[in-house]
Amino acid sequence: MAAEHGDDPWTQVVTNGGLAADEVISTLQKSIRRGDVLNGVRCAVEMEATSDDLDRYLWDRLHVIAVEDVGFAQPAAIATIVALDIARQRFPPGSHDRQLFAVHAVRVLAESAKDRSNDELANVVRLDADAGVLPEIPDHALDMHTRRGQQIGRGLPHFLSEGARVDRDFDDRERRWSRELRDRLGLERDPE
Repeated sequence: MAAEHGDDPWTQVVTNGGLAADEVISTLQKSIRRGDVLNGVRCAVEMEATSDDLDRYLWDRLHVIAVEDVGFAQPAAIATIVALDIARQRFPPGSHDRQLFAVHAVRVLAESAKDRSNDELANVVRLDADAGVLPEIPDHALDMHTRRGQQIGRGLPHFLSEGARVDRDFDDRERRWSRELRDRLGLERDPE
C-alpha cells in the first residue's frame, strides 16, 4: 500500500538530471519488476549521483525490492543485496568501483524470477489488523516457555511432542539426537 503524497519527502527533490526523484524511485522499482535492466541501472546511477541521501535511499529500496518483488523466488536475494550494500561502502562516493555494486544489485534483482507474495501477505495481515483481527494462541503454544503452560504443568515431554513439532521437516535431517533424547526421557520415538 502506497504512502500518501504528503508523507513522501522525495516528491520535493529533483535529481541531478532534472527528474522528479519520486518518479525515478518508482521507475527503478517498476523496471526491476519487469526485468528492464538498462532503465533500472540508469535510475540507480541517477539516484546515486544526486545526493548521499538519495544514494542511501536507493539501497533502502533495493533491500525492500529483494523481499517485496523477488521474495521466495530467490530467498537469498536479500543476503546478496545486503552484502553488496556493505561492500560498496568501502569505495568513495561517485567512484566507478562503488557504482559497480549498484549495477550488480539491479541486475541480480531485475534478472531474478519474481514472487510478490510477501507483500501480498503483508497487506492481507495489515487489513486484518486494521479490522481488529488478532493472532490466535493455539494450545500447542502453551508449553514450558509460557506462564500458562507452566501453570498447567507442561514440561520438556510436552514440548518435545507438541511445541517442537515441525511441519515440512527436512527429509535428510539428523535424527540420532532426537532418538537419544526421547529414549532418555522414556518418550515414544518420532515417526521417521
